Amino acid sequence: SHNSGQARINGILYSLGIVFYELFSGVRPTELERPDESRGQTGTKELLESLDPLPFDHGGGTIDLETFTGVGINGGELLEFNDLQDEYEEIWGNNNIDGFLQGQNPRKKESRSNDNIMYSVSVEPLKARGVPGPLCELVANMLDIADGRLMGEDSYRDISDVRDDLQLMLDKPSIYLYDQDMGSLSTTGLQFGDTLFGREAELSTIIDAYRRSALGESESVTISGASGTGKSLLAVEAGKYVISSGGILLSGKFDQLQQGKPFSALASAFNEFCDFLVRNRELVSVKQKLAQQVDCVIGRDAYYLTKIIPNLANILGLEMSCIDHDEDHVNAQKRLQWLLCQFVQVISNSFAAPVTLFLDDLQWADSASIAAVNQLLLAGGLTSQDTHFFFLGCYREGEIDDGVIPSANIKVGCMGEETLNTMVSETLCLSPRLTRALSSIIYHKTKGN
Repeated sequence: SHNSGQARINGILYSLGIVFYELFSGVRPTELERPDESRGQTGTKELLESLDPLPFDHGGGTIDLETFTGVGINGGELLEFNDLQDEYEEIWGNNNIDGFLQGQNPRKKESRSNDNIMYSVSVEPLKARGVPGPLCELVANMLDIADGRLMGEDSYRDISDVRDDLQLMLDKPSIYLYDQDMGSLSTTGLQFGDTLFGREAELSTIIDAYRRSALGESESVTISGASGTGKSLLAVEAGKYVISSGGILLSGKFDQLQQGKPFSALASAFNEFCDFLVRNRELVSVKQKLAQQVDCVIGRDAYYLTKIIPNLANILGLEMSCIDHDEDHVNAQKRLQWLLCQFVQVISNSFAAPVTLFLDDLQWADSASIAAVNQLLLAGGLTSQDTHFFFLGCYREGEIDDGVIPSANIKVGCMGEETLNTMVSETLCLSPRLTRALSSIIYHKTKGN
């Protein structure tokens, strides 16, 4: 029956919890030291005396994961607990899973007696030995059974849950294994960070497009979706890859209040890049090379670029007063579009690296900026074959006409319930099985946004 099957699983979980307790403490729980142990049978305490000391038995108080090769762990991955259960049954027998609790020798199969009782065991001795709190809770949740029945909401229901929690501790020890600084949390509160959840496929699509741009022609990707769905965070994560792979990242954001100002986000992106070069003393030689390239490729027309990129004047050593501001508005915009293309070419050649331009909130972009981006993407926009350009943009779905910027489009939807639970789990540093109820409430209130 279901009840007898669950009782059997509970017994295995309890016995495995006792094994973990003795592995981590080196001693048998005092609650199990019963008078009838003097029957001459070999207990697990004697069996443990021949084991090597555990990583935290040397006085350090913490676990060294690189040296920890405990039960059921193989090359950083947990063995299938089904195999562990089969081996356990082979040793103790299907009908005597709690034989371990009576100190019986392996393979000595006896029927269960009426005094096979699952005693309540405290994990405080483990905490006193410096075993991390989450690992103590894992053991406690396996031992949270009395007379074959689950006692608490956090109790394990299945061995696979134990396996999953142990794997998380191995994979992400800073989140799931090591004790958290509660004093820091009480002052700073929960920190959600900038971790990307559930967008692996979308991120891979962007990275693939960037790689193609680094090898050949210009590429463009736009990300669309409702407000708050993580479009910008996805783009930022892609930007991290661009920088780590040696590319140049220029980043700007359009403002709803500056829609009437041409090139506002583009100007900000280039200006911040030039400011970075001015402030970074380690890039003096690159800055000099850039100034020479600007003089060679753009010449005196660079004066017009400094109208919207003031920090470029600092690199070139130009005085802003030397610039003639009297020019027809339409012609000035067309000139700047062409000069921005030339400047991207100069940057790419000076650094011998592909250039990525990321513009956020394209729904508020001015027509001159859109035209400049399109010119950068056109085959004739960049005259040098050695120049590689990648454009990445974000906009709210339905607030910009499709095809305004020719690109591959990625539509970002709301977060799924399981992905939301992963985020809540990592934020609270708790096992996903413990946060599932809270995540369900959050999901039904927010719909994943």
